[in-house]
Amino acid sequence: MKPSLKSIVATSLVVLVALGAAVVTRAPSPSLPPEVDLIEVPSGRISYRPFGNFVENGKSRSPRPYEIEVAGFSIMKYQVSRREYAACVAAGACPPVPTMGGDYPQTHVNWKDAHAYATWYSGKTGENWRLPSDMEWQLAAGERYGDAAPDTREMDPGQRMLAQYAAGTLLRGTASPALRPAGGFGLNSRGIADISGNVWEWTDGCMQSGSLHPDGTVRESEPYCWVRIAGGIHRAAIVDFVRDASVGGCAVGLPPDHLGFRLVREHAEAPEPWWRSLWQRMRPGQDA
Repeated sequence: MKPSLKSIVATSLVVLVALGAAVVTRAPSPSLPPEVDLIEVPSGRISYRPFGNFVENGKSRSPRPYEIEVAGFSIMKYQVSRREYAACVAAGACPPVPTMGGDYPQTHVNWKDAHAYATWYSGKTGENWRLPSDMEWQLAAGERYGDAAPDTREMDPGQRMLAQYAAGTLLRGTASPALRPAGGFGLNSRGIADISGNVWEWTDGCMQSGSLHPDGTVRESEPYCWVRIAGGIHRAAIVDFVRDASVGGCAVGLPPDHLGFRLVREHAEAPEPWWRSLWQRMRPGQDA
């Protein structure tokens, strides 16, 4: 019986797959610059306390933490450096800031600057990069995460403010606010450098405003994202256009010494080889 055109094409595909599929599937994705190290953070549970302004029966209160599962992700081992940020400025994609160049972490950047860098870097590498959520940042920080929101439910507003200030001061200790080169604050148990050093890191987390149930759980809340959460020795809520919160712009808690950032790379599934769907349509035995 004379073979059909469909069978001939299918047989040819078998040969192509055998000879060339390995080459096709090994086509490299856009490579990362060699100086960027990534740390894989596995999924895990954290005790998360919503951050912002909450009231219970008209009185300011701190919400109770609750357990939450955070999916795994890849995060930069080091904070974005001055040299790396300067490349974005040179490309016309990031606004210039007071200090650039060198291997110190890039500071004096606001949330919008950090977001602009993530957008530029995504285009440069062909992959999706973004700021971490505040929950991801907490999971990444591990044992270096600090919560400067003690249980102040029975305190009046003045006592509450003093208690939060004392908790934040205790977490900060006597560390010098002077910047250190990358790696100057060592690694945490996950292998992430300088996390909870003296550079607070922008996240995509938004400050919340809402009310609580009598047991301290959130009754309702609404984000206001012109104030973003920065992760550090303790969390800070910073107005998104502020580049130096030590002189103003900190909405809640003690102001950070410096503001910087690092990025999360989103996991992407490998694209399906071009020949697979065609092969499925043309494989032998499917002749009409």
